[in-house]
Amino acid sequence: MEENIETKEDNSTPKCCVGCVRWQKFGKKCYYYWEGKKECSMWASSWDDTVQQQ
Repeated sequence: MEENIETKEDNSTPKCCVGCVRWQKFGKKCYYYWEGKKECSMWASSWDDTVQQQ
């Protein structure tokens, strides 16, 4: 089974999502993603960071 992972960060990546592992995995399907958001309180540089946020 192939997983759809968005690893490219390009012009479609919101500035507040650049470098976030959630964006890299889920892209626009990220639970914390909204069009036009200025910042994200759930941004994480590694999956270890995501555990600490819970």
